Amino acid sequence: MTIRTGLHPVFIALVLTTLLGMGCQPDSNRPVAGGGSNGAAFEPTEDTLSDLDLGEDWAQYEQQLSSRNATGSSTEGAPTFRGGAASGGPGFAIVLATFGGDAHREQANQFRERAAILLPEMAGSIRIHPSAGGSLVVCGEYAGWKDVGAKQDIKTLQELTINGVQVFPQAMLTELSVPRDPNSIDEAELVSLRLRYPDIRVLYTLEVAIWGDFESGQWPEATRRRAAERYARTLRQRGVPAFYHHDPVREMSMVTVGVFDHRAIDGQTGLRSPQVERFLMDFPERMVNGEQIIDLYDPSDPSKGGRPQEPRIVEVPTL
Repeated sequence: MTIRTGLHPVFIALVLTTLLGMGCQPDSNRPVAGGGSNGAAFEPTEDTLSDLDLGEDWAQYEQQLSSRNATGSSTEGAPTFRGGAASGGPGFAIVLATFGGDAHREQANQFRERAAILLPEMAGSIRIHPSAGGSLVVCGEYAGWKDVGAKQDIKTLQELTINGVQVFPQAMLTELSVPRDPNSIDEAELVSLRLRYPDIRVLYTLEVAIWGDFESGQWPEATRRRAAERYARTLRQRGVPAFYHHDPVREMSMVTVGVFDHRAIDGQTGLRSPQVERFLMDFPERMVNGEQIIDLYDPSDPSKGGRPQEPRIVEVPTL
């Protein structure tokens, strides 16, 4: 979906700069102290955000656009959305952008105002929702992950361009939930790490076991939750920093070990840190429903054999 507005180039540039640039925050985490197989020791850091320059002419072009809308002019090729108005609160919505740092609320509000201009049909449902340490700008309201209207709206948003540039390339459906009471989070839950290290944006852990039904009917939710929690507590009794996590989107429960900062894996070489390697010595295999999984050397010829699947480095989820 391409918007051909006929607006002044400066206005288009301002919109693109605002919408495409505001949703990406620089990661200014400094190296932190840590190490050891019993988890890293972190020194909290803070994000450094620069002020946004929206340009001196923004108000002028915004007024021109408002005048066009007031006279009944419609944008050629305007997209149609099914999300409708939103009542707010818990539910499902499409994420347009995320913001973190000290100025997250202000930046999210500015983004929301600009997005409402480009998406007049969705303006009533574009809103700010709190997230861990930041804000989400979301739109629409949907019944769940399989909502057909949500899939169509995401496709429309991702195809929406100005002068050939995607405006919302990362639009995705998310479940909005009421922030959990920190006192209700067990120390063995993976998200508890976000309470221990609230100022560290990049946190990783090693996923060593997962449980999922995979449409077999043998591992319903309650059963896999109990299995994951039992295994995590068993490891913790042995002195291993283990955690459990229940993922409703993937319909899985998992157990992870260790906690690492951004140095867990080198972005250029792909090499894992010594801390990660030490955990892999104790947990060389990733278990699925309590069984070993073999990665075949040649999937088309199982007779060639394979090797056990290794645990995976995953990011610690936010609250």
